[in-house]
Amino acid sequence: MKKVFMVLFVFLVFVSCSTYSPQPNLPSTIRSIAVPIFINQTDKLNIEQYVTQKTIEEFLADGKVSILDEVKSDAVVKCTIYKYVLTPILFDVNQIPIQYRLRIYISLIFFDNKNQVQLWEEKSIWEETTYYVSNNLGMPVEDETIARNRVLDQIAKRIVARVI
Repeated sequence: MKKVFMVLFVFLVFVSCSTYSPQPNLPSTIRSIAVPIFINQTDKLNIEQYVTQKTIEEFLADGKVSILDEVKSDAVVKCTIYKYVLTPILFDVNQIPIQYRLRIYISLIFFDNKNQVQLWEEKSIWEETTYYVSNNLGMPVEDETIARNRVLDQIAKRIVARVI
């Protein structure tokens, strides 16, 4: 009886040590990607430039695909920034905001250039952060630009993770 429990215990330890390997999203025929400048439907100027460049940098850092122009690439990542929401979430005694939440929404399309078909679409991807504009609570003070760049960096990483 002890041997059965010992074998079962060793088996469970062995099984619990195995790791999960996610299946790749990227078809094996796609070796190059185009990342045209994202479409910005918000009133925040030039955020599309920043997140497009960050997304290209993330793809290059990953190294699984090369970046080419739309005509020569195997696939195209098309992104639209469609919502920018800045919400005050914490106020001081005078009802002046001291903390904000920033959330940015995008839609994403992955298009196979060789076969001229859309491989997939994500209609609502979002990332967010919070930041303090006043040091009343001992937290580091940031402005909207720093918070926005942090969210756009997160979006770029998320785009690459979704594609790859």
